[in-house]
Parts: sequence; structure tokens; C-alpha cells
Amino acid sequence: MPKPLKFALIAAVLLLLGISAQSTAASWRAESRVDPPTIKTGSLSLLAGGAKDFQFTKLSGNALIPGSFTQAPLAISNAGTVAVSYKLDGATNSLASPTAADRALTNAVQLSIYTGMDQAACEAGQSLTGQQLYVGPLGADASFASARDLGVGSTNSTENLCIRVSILSQAPQSASGGKLSLNLRFTGQQR
Repeated sequence: MPKPLKFALIAAVLLLLGISAQSTAASWRAESRVDPPTIKTGSLSLLAGGAKDFQFTKLSGNALIPGSFTQAPLAISNAGTVAVSYKLDGATNSLASPTAADRALTNAVQLSIYTGMDQAACEAGQSLTGQQLYVGPLGADASFASARDLGVGSTNSTENLCIRVSILSQAPQSASGGKLSLNLRFTGQQR
């Protein structure tokens, strides 16, 4: 094969390899002006007994003995501008420095929370009626089986609960003289 033909053949092969090895890069850009809609915000405000930090003074029992209880109504309401779902998020003894008797009493307490009961009947200590939301011991994991819904304004924005604290009939003697400062924690979330 003549030398110029070899050279032309090699040049053609290199040219084909060079063309096939090249890649292309493309970039597109488009712009458009969009006027965003008005963004509205609301407020969440969950109240217990009409206050954000409510002192539940109606629920007291100075001389409770094993097998006895105290109960009182508590209104949970939505004072915000958006519908809210709320739940019990713990029920604890909030004493700063609990004694051994305080801890024994905490373990000997049963908490019951019902909705749909007449407030006067609850305050009078009558048998619990309505829908049971929680029955069990105190603890950080005390919660309703499902969240409760509260509307806005005058539409279902308040739910009346009946809260009962019972001293178990088998409460140990070590709970005698114990004190309980019940802390019910409720949390809400926008629906």
C-alpha cells in the first residue's frame, strides 16, 4: 500500500474516532414571572380551663383513702383561628422533690378521663359516663387512643372532660401521707 494511501487511511480512522468520542452538552433556561397567591396564617391556642397554664384547684382530695376518689370537670378549648386536634401527652406527679411516700402514692393512683359527661354530675362525684378517653396509671406515656378534634369559634371548639383520680384499694401502706401534684399535659396540632 502506498505511503500517501496509508496516511489518508490512518487520518480517516482517527477522524472517525474523534467525531464519535465527542459529546454534546445542552442547557436550557426558561423564565416566567408568577404572582404568588396570598398566604394566610392562623394561630393555635389550646386552653385548659380557659387558661394556657391552668391550676386545677377543683381536683383536690385531702383525706383520700384506698378505694376512694376525687373528680372534677375540665374544659379543653381552642382559642385559636384554625381547627386543632389535641391529645393527652402525659400525666405525672409534678412535685419538685418527691418523697418515698409521694412516689408510692403516684404508683397507687389510677387516672380516668371521660368526655360527654354532664359537668354538674362530674362535679357531684357521680359514676363516670360518656366516652372513656383514658384509664390507667400516671406516667409520661399516658395518652388517648386517638386525637380529639376541636373546631374554631363557636363550632365544637370546646370539649368538657371529667377527670377522676382514684386511690387503688390495694394501695400500699407506704403511700400513706404521700402528696400528688397532678400535671396533665395536652398537646395540639393543626388539622
